[in-house]
Amino acid sequence: MERVRNRALGSWMDQHGFTTVELADRVNAALEQLTGRRGRVSDRTVFRWLSGETPWPQARQRQALQMVTGRSATGLGFVPRTADGEEDEVRRRRFVTAAGGAALPRSAAVGMSDVRRLRARIDALAHQDDAHGGSRGLENAALRRADQAQELLRRTVASSRARGALYALAADATTTAAWAAIDTRSPARAAAYLHRALALAGMAHDADAELRAWHNISMLATQQDRYSDALAAAEAARTSRAAARDPLYASLAHARTASCHARTGNRQSVLRSLGYAERSFTRADTTAWRPGWLRFFDAAELHGLASVFHQRLGQYDLAEYRAHHALAQLRPDLVRNRVYYTVTLALAQAAQRNIEQACATADQALALAGPAPASARIRILLGQFRTRLSALAPYEPTAADWLHRIGPHPW
Repeated sequence: MERVRNRALGSWMDQHGFTTVELADRVNAALEQLTGRRGRVSDRTVFRWLSGETPWPQARQRQALQMVTGRSATGLGFVPRTADGEEDEVRRRRFVTAAGGAALPRSAAVGMSDVRRLRARIDALAHQDDAHGGSRGLENAALRRADQAQELLRRTVASSRARGALYALAADATTTAAWAAIDTRSPARAAAYLHRALALAGMAHDADAELRAWHNISMLATQQDRYSDALAAAEAARTSRAAARDPLYASLAHARTASCHARTGNRQSVLRSLGYAERSFTRADTTAWRPGWLRFFDAAELHGLASVFHQRLGQYDLAEYRAHHALAQLRPDLVRNRVYYTVTLALAQAAQRNIEQACATADQALALAGPAPASARIRILLGQFRTRLSALAPYEPTAADWLHRIGPHPW
């Protein structure tokens, strides 16, 4: 095979200020996250990638490169071998479509109409998440949209406004991929995507995308029990330009701060932050246009989050009250959130020894979720309900029957 210099990888390194040594170091760190052993990629290895001497790195190196850059191997200019069966993917990535499948030449101009079309496609991913939760398929679809935004930046002429919007879209899509990884409990991939999303948001000078990245960084840190980091990221979102400008963003950021305090049992701080979130929400114009990922955050969601906070503080009667309000107001298309808050309600009922009611509520959640919920967060929450029921009333007939029907570790 004729050696062809990998200009896409070189362009990415130039754009992000990476030397060969620095890229090798980051890839080795990613390999350590994947395998438990630090990688052996050297600057010479990177030179071989750039020169085309190594047109298709090893599988783990490709995965590590995607973690570092947020882009697939083919998106970085590598060419798969025929045996890998990825020729179609190479062909797809040679051209990017503004709409409908027409190839976009390098010299074409991109305008805000192209940006709006790509925004609609990225927002559609948020609707998919609302309905079904995060999945590897959603994660990969979001990465493809991020690649599409960046391909438009590389292959077209754009105004400064359109360029900023495209960077913001790339950030938004990358954060969607990160959220899907968070929801499926894949922290290494989520961390890599969020690092990339924050950089893209900075290049876009887009405060909304930056707030969203910090919000998800806080969620990931909470998932990993790094509560100080989670609170610091939540504070970064709370003090952002987006939160200062828009009360709805401020409400979301205050709610995230309350969540961090709830994890450490800081009752006074939880209630204070929750109060700020609710007051900010009452000042927000909920009819104004905002990106699709934020459509989940409404009065119902705020009630649902409050239910979770009260439950973590041991205030189970308030948790039940808030969960009922959340479920009464949730839009029907937010299926994943309805399942989540139905299980939250069941947990609050069980904690108050309303065992028969709790089991009936849990059955409602199972009927909504199906036999294999895509969201790992929901599977974990269902497991928590089973554990709580086993601890509180293992010999009560209703509980015993429910536990027998469900069986051990069904999720």
